[in-house]
Amino acid sequence: MVIRLFIVLLLMAFVCSELHAKPQRNRRLPEGVLVQRDLVYATVEDGVQLKLDLYLPKKMTGNELLFVWIHGGGWRNGSKAMFQPQIMNLASLGYAVASIDYRLGGLQNHPNHIHDCNAAIRWLKAKAPVYGYSIKKVGVGGGSAGGHLALLVGVASDVPALQGKVGDHLDQNSRVDAIVDFYGPSDLYALGQATARGRKMNIVEAFGKDASPVSYLDAHDPPVIIFHGDLDPVVVPQQSITLDAMYKKLGVESILHLLKDAKHGGRAFATPQVGQDIKAFLDKHLKADESSQK
Repeated sequence: MVIRLFIVLLLMAFVCSELHAKPQRNRRLPEGVLVQRDLVYATVEDGVQLKLDLYLPKKMTGNELLFVWIHGGGWRNGSKAMFQPQIMNLASLGYAVASIDYRLGGLQNHPNHIHDCNAAIRWLKAKAPVYGYSIKKVGVGGGSAGGHLALLVGVASDVPALQGKVGDHLDQNSRVDAIVDFYGPSDLYALGQATARGRKMNIVEAFGKDASPVSYLDAHDPPVIIFHGDLDPVVVPQQSITLDAMYKKLGVESILHLLKDAKHGGRAFATPQVGQDIKAFLDKHLKADESSQK
């Protein structure tokens, strides 16, 4: 009972911090971009519809590669309307961008949220001929809790228990080819231990390895680019430092940007330089063989 109370208190602190740090909602579309909102990708218990928004260039070529964004909010709050402005801008730079909703309810709701994220990717792959983008290469990204889920999507696509049976396109896979991670938790047990109370209570069971991306790393994982504030009090920077080191030990590309004096979100993560870094990373790993993608 005491452990459960601690989990609730820790997650409440996480949510409150995210609500103050979340990216601004973007209502003005970049020039040359159209959006299709509230596309239903799955229906779950009690008839609840899971939806996504799809941002596409007005002039499609058929070579636009898919990038999927997963919002933050401490696994309890947030919506597909929340994402970094440079992510939306990708739709004017040759990408099809989807921003997805998923079931909330907190970390205790695991694995529902990762099942939903994987279902959205399967739906998007199945619908590529309808909307005209390419799925030869697919990227995924997210912020905070969404970063955690993006990492899980990327490194655990071969774990049946995390794929789930949500949606109507189980013949598709949820594999992705690149990950963009904004200050996402990678080791939930270590995150719980990062506070004095957490260390004292030894919450191994509360933050077990099943929901932690670091539990699934191997040499076949997609490359990752990570952005993390060096003063982040919510998801401590060590989460990304450890992930980066484990990636490099496996011989897989990881690029870690520790942003000086940045905390949990904010303007430091919405600069033109961050946008350029993201585009360069995605172009390298998704568009390397663009001439053969049509």
